[in-house]
Amino acid sequence: MEGQYARVYQWFFLLIVSAQLSACGEAPAPQAPMLPSVVVNTAHSKAITPRSEIVGRTRASEDVVIKSQIQGQLLNRAFVEGDDVTEGDLLFEIDPSTYEAELAQHQAVLKQAVASRDVAVMNWERGRRLLPDGMISAQDMDELTSRKLTSAAGVVQAEAAVKSAQLQLSYTKVYAPISGRISNAKVSTGDIITPQSEMASLVQLQPMWVNFQVAEKTLISARQNFSKAQDRDVKISDIVIRLRLPNGTMFNEVGYIDFVGNRVDAATGTLEVRATFENAESLMLPGLFVTLVVESPLTEDALLIPQAAVQEDQQGRFVMVLNENSEVQKRVVELGDRFGVDWRVLSGLNDGDRIVVDGLQKIRPGIKVNAVEQEAVPFKEKEVPMSDKSS
Repeated sequence: MEGQYARVYQWFFLLIVSAQLSACGEAPAPQAPMLPSVVVNTAHSKAITPRSEIVGRTRASEDVVIKSQIQGQLLNRAFVEGDDVTEGDLLFEIDPSTYEAELAQHQAVLKQAVASRDVAVMNWERGRRLLPDGMISAQDMDELTSRKLTSAAGVVQAEAAVKSAQLQLSYTKVYAPISGRISNAKVSTGDIITPQSEMASLVQLQPMWVNFQVAEKTLISARQNFSKAQDRDVKISDIVIRLRLPNGTMFNEVGYIDFVGNRVDAATGTLEVRATFENAESLMLPGLFVTLVVESPLTEDALLIPQAAVQEDQQGRFVMVLNENSEVQKRVVELGDRFGVDWRVLSGLNDGDRIVVDGLQKIRPGIKVNAVEQEAVPFKEKEVPMSDKSS
């Protein structure tokens, strides 16, 4: 019996081993490799309003340096430093005593001159009556005429001296020539002021100017675009000017261009341009560096692609494009301005090309991919969409 059990056990063991060997010999069926999945965006031309960003600097529409025109001791400063003043407000008072004395002296001289003139006129009138009767000689009459004319000239000279003294006396009080914001005082009460001494400065904040430079290339392109739109009667005042302040916020006013230089700077290749803003709340001060967002009054068609699709290497910027067989191709592109989250394509792509926007790290040129069209997600632009030159 034990031998019989041993043979059954051996037979069962051999059956299990042969089944395992048979199973190991069967190779699994090959599976097709999975294609990497990518998200694509189809490039289309869209109507855009060209915008560009230019750095400018604010400048007061009126900037007055207040200087003394006479010499004397400063008696009073009549304003609060850094405050807004109105045209005609009293700013400084200089000791007038010297100029009052000079005026009084010249007024006395004028009275003497008037008296001398009156006597000379009376003598001349008397001589004119006596001359026909031969009571005086012609030579005496000539002398009387000369005195009359000389005394009349003396009156005119004395009157001019009085006016000059009155003018000098008026300079002892310095008034605001314009309305604006006054600086700190450059002189103190008790100082001896001399002619041309700088006393303060006054800037007009409303309106506010912003000066900026336009490159000659941009200028020529703008003029060419304007010439193409002559049937629309486009004017330079139609250009919309917005402003980004140094803290990144947008200024709540729209400006306009009111000055364009008459020549291009040979050293920089730029043209001077000036924009004007009302600055109703006096938020902008002179000397700020700001960014102007210049919006063209004309629209044009442009091919746009998402910024996420753009890569860069030693050859420049490029995108990955899918052909009709969903195979990846590298395409070098030339880009222009940015519009929101999109780049403007100047060359290298055609309308209808499929651009890979997601999954770029999984692909390389020549491989085939599984493409999924990007869902259209509305892009909510900021108050002014960013637009700047590609570098």
